[in-house]
Amino acid sequence: MRLLVVMGNYPFPPRTGSEIVAYNSMKHLSNCHTINLISCQPFYEPVESIEFIEQIEFVSRKISSNFFLWMRYLFYMMVGIPPSVSAFTSKVMRVRVREVIEHGRFDAILLFEMSAIQYSPSSCYDKIIVNIEDPQSIRLNRMAILPVWSLWQKMKLLIYGKITEFYERKVLPKMGKVLLLSEADMWDMQEQGGYDNLGVVPYGVNKVAIENILGYEERAEGMIVFSGNMFHPPNVDGALYFLQQIFPLVLQEYSTAKLWIVGADPDIRIHDAAVCFGEHVVITGRVNNMSEYLQPAKVSICPVRLKIGVQTKILETLSWGTPVVTTSPGNSGIGGRSGCELWVEDEPNKFASRVVELLRGEGWNRLSEEGRKLVEKQFSFESSTEQLNKYIKLLILKDE
Repeated sequence: MRLLVVMGNYPFPPRTGSEIVAYNSMKHLSNCHTINLISCQPFYEPVESIEFIEQIEFVSRKISSNFFLWMRYLFYMMVGIPPSVSAFTSKVMRVRVREVIEHGRFDAILLFEMSAIQYSPSSCYDKIIVNIEDPQSIRLNRMAILPVWSLWQKMKLLIYGKITEFYERKVLPKMGKVLLLSEADMWDMQEQGGYDNLGVVPYGVNKVAIENILGYEERAEGMIVFSGNMFHPPNVDGALYFLQQIFPLVLQEYSTAKLWIVGADPDIRIHDAAVCFGEHVVITGRVNNMSEYLQPAKVSICPVRLKIGVQTKILETLSWGTPVVTTSPGNSGIGGRSGCELWVEDEPNKFASRVVELLRGEGWNRLSEEGRKLVEKQFSFESSTEQLNKYIKLLILKDE
């Protein structure tokens, strides 16, 4: 079968979540399909030949001033198109995608960003599978509740959320299939009403060789790790929540505990909150290899309070056999069983107690083993692509 992938962002090398999903999906789909990719020209020098893609085509992207971009955002918002979509508006891309589809005779069209829908002619909507990762409108509305925002920022997020929901309801029901990364998000989106074409293709992580997984005694004494981009608002909120309400309780029971906050561009508020802990908190900033911190940690934490999407930090950590303590929102997209594959606690006292138990080795081996098995069984790109392939085949049969 011949598949056309259309993206606003070129996913090689993969950097963002959607690019990682796109990269791995195309790589595994290429075992049984021929894949062509058309993308906006990236702003960096791209790798123009990928062994598992038959043909790659770039469409030039116009560079606009910040003033023009903001004017464009405002105009499109007034007609119900959110900034996350209008940021990738390109008439040249729309024309070229239409030409490619008309002459290519593709069996299905794959989009890995909701913003790419605008490039596709409405006549082929029923042949499109779009992976939106998570419902953007729900994300924006829930993000606005986090206490890290000013009143103006909260209002802006809520406005963006309303515009995005309007756009989602207008275009997504017309697609052949709309895919999300978690069942929790799919049910939340279905509760909004108007969708009967939703499906789930879970996120995947690479399997870690068993010989590279360290036992409890081999791990660094008292080491707790919180990983992720530390400018991302849910991670900022999670770091502040842990530092202010949970970590002091951990230190009362385990005085040698040391928290490593690992991730790019940490917010200044995280630095300010960590100062009082002295050498008990290390903030690394961007690192080249996250596994250097996940592998030796005794415990990994995910104290996020935003219920949306899949916390890939948890999946990556579990794959290294490192036990995790998280909140219910952090576990929502994973569905791990508390006390079996990880610990789920929402009260600061209970969260701190679970961290201390694991630092002491209580139940450590069980959670290390079962957490790793959970990731291997349910969150591999091989199994995710197998599910995606089923949707592709069903869409093609329906079209016939």
